[in-house]
Amino acid sequence: MMWLSLAIVILTFVAVMLVAGNNLSVCIGPAVGSRIISKRFGMLLGAVGFAVGLLIQGTEMTKTIATLLPNISMQLRAEALLVAIIVFLVADVLRTPLSFTMSLVGLIAGFSITASEMTKMLYVAEVVSVWVAAPLISIFFAFYLIKLLNREPVHNLWDRLQTYKVLLIVLAFSTSYVLGANTLGLIVSTSGFNIFNLTAAVVGAFIGVYFLSAGEIRRVAEELFLMRYPNATVSLVASTVLVEIATILKIPLSNTQALSGAVFGTGMSYKSKFVSLKPFLLTVLGWVIAPLLSFVLGIVIAKI
Repeated sequence: MMWLSLAIVILTFVAVMLVAGNNLSVCIGPAVGSRIISKRFGMLLGAVGFAVGLLIQGTEMTKTIATLLPNISMQLRAEALLVAIIVFLVADVLRTPLSFTMSLVGLIAGFSITASEMTKMLYVAEVVSVWVAAPLISIFFAFYLIKLLNREPVHNLWDRLQTYKVLLIVLAFSTSYVLGANTLGLIVSTSGFNIFNLTAAVVGAFIGVYFLSAGEIRRVAEELFLMRYPNATVSLVASTVLVEIATILKIPLSNTQALSGAVFGTGMSYKSKFVSLKPFLLTVLGWVIAPLLSFVLGIVIAKI
């Protein structure tokens, strides 16, 4: 069994490395793209945020594993991580926006139903309800908050800009923190919370940030987040609050769900702005495909 324990440690490292490298950009992209902080400092801020969130609140995600598969074997832990990594890599190659969180939960749900844990499907329904509600709440929250901010008279533009700059730095850390607590916490909960897996996750987060995120940071900073300070601030506030609430409720939630909804909501708030539906709809399609595909794969793997 020692080789299986080692395999789980390695898979935990790889999974966290990939997620950290891929998701750092949405956490620090606004601050880096606005030239408020340097890319190097943003990387450090994000990596520390990931690690702190995982260490402080990561254990909240053990409820998902304990509820769906209370007696999950080491082999199933390894298989869940391996398949989730493969799905993530294939989606990345195909440039399809699939969520690692949703894929992993789908796999575990597939294992659960195959193990005749039908009573656990109520929890799955609860999770899916949050997945549906989160982007909708994010859209409306961002839409109305940005309108409210735009109605406020600006007495001192310089002071307001400075306030937004400080908020974007704080939010770069807080968004990283909640991703570490929720998504990375789910990965380590799947592998099993012990000192070896936890260490592998922390190391993987830093490796992923420093060696896999540069291209994504550049793309997000230059393309997605070339927006006004209020838009970027509201988007990050919405995603941070929603993911933190989900973490407190012990429900896995992808930060891209909340953030994509918020970005779309802020775009809708400007009558003169053209909001492209295609990228958002493709992302939503990914949210549907990821858990369903993973759920089917989970059933197939568990029956082999």
